Amino acid sequence: MSARTEYDLWAPAASAVTLRLAEEDIAMRRSAGGWWTPARPVPHEPGLDYGYVLDDDESPLPDPRSRRQPDGVHGLSRTFDASSFSWTADQSTPS
Repeated sequence: MSARTEYDLWAPAASAVTLRLAEEDIAMRRSAGGWWTPARPVPHEPGLDYGYVLDDDESPLPDPRSRRQPDGVHGLSRTFDASSFSWTADQSTPS
């Protein structure tokens, strides 16, 4: 089994899945074990809104594995780059 990518989705009951990424629809193809993967390379940059359209539904659903949901759990997911955050070990408390 290959490593999962950022946009792979486990949806074993779906008959079709489309990735809606920054208002562009990208077809996905079924792979082993009920996983779906984009049918072509897609951008992996921070700050892109995305969701998944299952079967004949028109409304995209958020990514259940998403690290960022700026509009809540029912809104679109947003790509996130944890390496861009300036991590510190400062234990001081704010005054």
